[in-house]
Formats: sequence, structure tokens, C-alpha cells
Amino acid sequence: MKLRQLSQNEKLMLNRRHSPNAHFFKLLYIVVELFVVNISFIASLYILYDKRIETFGQSLSDYFHSSPYLTVAALLYIDYLGMTHFFRKNSTDVVSSAFQFTFLVTITSAAIPYIFQYYLFSRWSIVLGSVLMMVLTSLWSMLCLKISKVIYSKGKLLIVAATPEDADRLYMKVRGELRMLHINYLGYTLADDLPHVFSLLKHSTEVMVSSMVSEIDRSQLFLYCANTDKTIYVVPQFSDLIYIKFRIIQFQDMPTFMIDSLGLTFQQRLLKRIFDVLFSILALVFTAPLQLVIAIMVRMDSHGPAIYSQERITKSGKVYKVYKFRTMVEQAEEKFGAYQSSIDDQRVTKIGKTLRNTHLDELPQFLNILKGDLSAVGPRSDRPTTVGEFEENIPGYHQRLKVKAGLTGLAQIYGKYNSDPEDKLRFDMMYIKNYSFLSDMKIILQTIKTMMPSRNDYNIQDENYQNWEFRIK
Repeated sequence: MKLRQLSQNEKLMLNRRHSPNAHFFKLLYIVVELFVVNISFIASLYILYDKRIETFGQSLSDYFHSSPYLTVAALLYIDYLGMTHFFRKNSTDVVSSAFQFTFLVTITSAAIPYIFQYYLFSRWSIVLGSVLMMVLTSLWSMLCLKISKVIYSKGKLLIVAATPEDADRLYMKVRGELRMLHINYLGYTLADDLPHVFSLLKHSTEVMVSSMVSEIDRSQLFLYCANTDKTIYVVPQFSDLIYIKFRIIQFQDMPTFMIDSLGLTFQQRLLKRIFDVLFSILALVFTAPLQLVIAIMVRMDSHGPAIYSQERITKSGKVYKVYKFRTMVEQAEEKFGAYQSSIDDQRVTKIGKTLRNTHLDELPQFLNILKGDLSAVGPRSDRPTTVGEFEENIPGYHQRLKVKAGLTGLAQIYGKYNSDPEDKLRFDMMYIKNYSFLSDMKIILQTIKTMMPSRNDYNIQDENYQNWEFRIK
């Protein structure tokens, strides 16, 4: 299939991201967001206080004293969180940023009066103002996300792969997100003739480069895309993930990247364990009625015990028994054999499909967290038989055993039951390299979304994606 030439109008659309309209749009977002911050707290005072009493006037005066500092702080947070960058974002991204922004502004609003020694701006007005700010910021950001799709041109993605099979695998991964990210799929090409690839890249706005493309070819592709202002999506190799977090150490006039060993410090492990114990106790208490109902439904749906245990691997290769609600028929491996589960797995029961889709089958694992086998957040645990196989075929796979396995994590949020081991490793390495207590809190909040029933990503029927198995020549 020949690649269609872009029209003059389409070429002009490619520059929309850097147009005066785009810059004005970002400025407008900042101005309105700063207004939202201040109006939220002022509105909370009007709602909570009688305007005739002295407390209202004093609180309002105190807020106006705080407002300039709070506004400057909010401006810095907008920049820090990249809230004006709507390019290729989805609704989850902007709502997550709104939550983080509200949290930071709330902490700042409580700190400023103490620092300047005036405090009649009550805690309830801060709480109510924060709720109003979260709602208004989320709505404003969602609206701007829709506006951005009008301002920014629709992307045109070209996949650069090592083989046709590699290209097909990448497309199956990206096709469900293309519409949401406002991108059209042009096709794929192989990295066996770079001059030809460069000629094709002239017709695209963004390019995805497979991890199977050689390091030399990838470097040339990155340089070309940087010089021609192309957006690049890189599928990282293990060596790429090592560079995610580093310190710069300078030896005279030679800068170097210091890559420290993976794993958590003693303080991080201690804080993580304290949180795990408290969190698992609360979770077991609050989910006890739900777990009882699930156990009864599992027993009624098929013959066999409600809970089953299976050997898994956690930190340093330690083997433990994980507890889960049974989602397959009894003795599934003996009857059908042991293999990685798929979407249409005949071993999965009717109630098991629902439990897996909502991740409720994993609730008994809070017992594992309490025992110390698991952490609330961490890499997904694997079976001992599969770990050995993965370590032989995937360089660096054992590095994920530097920390305890987790009930939830990046791989559990963004991956699926049948995700490739390479993709799981990428998520696990990103988690380990960027660990912080706040990142754990964010992942736990994001887990709530994954518990909502989801549609089958592999059943997408869209006329724009019917003829996807083509190579651009």
C-alpha cells in the first residue's frame, strides 16, 4: 500500500502545537486555574461563615494576606506537574494531575498562615476549599483536554520494527489507545534500510521504535526525529531502564552517570513495612463481608474450594504460597495443563471471569501482606517454574526480585493477565527505579480504577483500524 502524500493544509496542521493559538491556550489555562484556586477558598468562607460575624471578616482578611503567596506556589505547581501539557494525554492523566495539584496547594494553604503567624482561616474552610478546587480543576482540565484536540493536529504514527511479526505485536498493543490519544495509524516499516525509513518519516508526525531495533539504528532514528521535530515513542530495552534515575558525578571535566544498585534503603523498607501492616489490617477488616460473599459465590458456581494457594516468588527468590479466590475449575492444570491464561481461557469459571476483571480474586492476598510475603505495592509475583524460563530469555529479569512482590503495582495497573513478560519487566523496573512512598500512594489510588469492569481491548471494531496489517513501502 502506498503512503498518501500530505496536503498543504495537513502540513500546516503539523505546526499547530507551536502556534500562537497553542501558546495563548496554555496561558489561558494558567490564568483560569489560578482563579479557580482562589475562588475555591473564598467560596468556602462564604459557605461556612455568616458574613455578619467578625470571624468571617478576619478569615477573609487572612486569606487575602495568604493569597499572593498561594498564587505563586500554585503557579510553580502547575509548571512542576506539567498541567499545561495536554499533548497526547488522556482523561486519567489530567485528573491525576488535578489530584496531585490540589494536594500540594492544600498543604501550602495550611502552611502559609502558620509561617506568617496569623491563623483564622479554619481547617474546615481549607477542607471545603480543597474539595471545590479538586472538582473545578478536574472539570477545567477535562474541558481543556477536549479543546486541545481541536488546537493540536491529529497525529500520524509510523511504527519502525525489526520484523513484520514485531510490527504486528506493537500494533496490537497501541491500537486501543490511538483514538483516545488523537492519533491515526499510518502503517509500519522495517529498520533494514534507514535512508528509506527516513524518507517515510517525512510523512509522519510521530514514530514508535521497537526495542528489537539495533542500538546503532535506534540512535540514528532518534537523532533524525530530534532534528525534524518528530514525537518519539521508544519501547525500552533493559539497558534503557537502567538510566531512568541516576546521579551526575563529575571527574574533572568529564561528567558521568552514577547508576546505583537497585533496591530500597533501610528507611524505605521500614516505612513500607509499617504501612503494609496497617493497610492490610484495615483492608482485611473492611473487606471481610465482601470476601465472605465472594467465597460463597465461588463455591456455588463450581465444585472445589473457594480459596486456593500456589507457589510464587518474591524478594531474593524466596518461595511463598499466595492465597487467591479460585477463578478456574478445580484441578485446572491437571485437566488442561499449565500455561499462561488468555482472554478466552476455557479453564476460567463464570464467576472467575468477573473476579479477574475486577481483581477481586486477589483480596485474600492481604493475608500474605500481613505475613510479610508481599508488599501492598511492588512487582507482580511469578511462579518459580516461569521465573527460570524468563530469566533465560529476558536479560535482567531477575532484577525485579530486588524488592518484595506486590499485590498491586505498575504492571498490575497498566498490564493484563496475558501481558508479555518483557512488558511486565519494563513496568517493574520503572517502579523500582522511581520508588517513593508517595508513588505507592498514587498506585494504590490508581488501582481503584482498574477494579472497574473493563471492555475487551481485543474486540475493537473500528473502520479506521480494519486494514492494519500493511507495510509502508
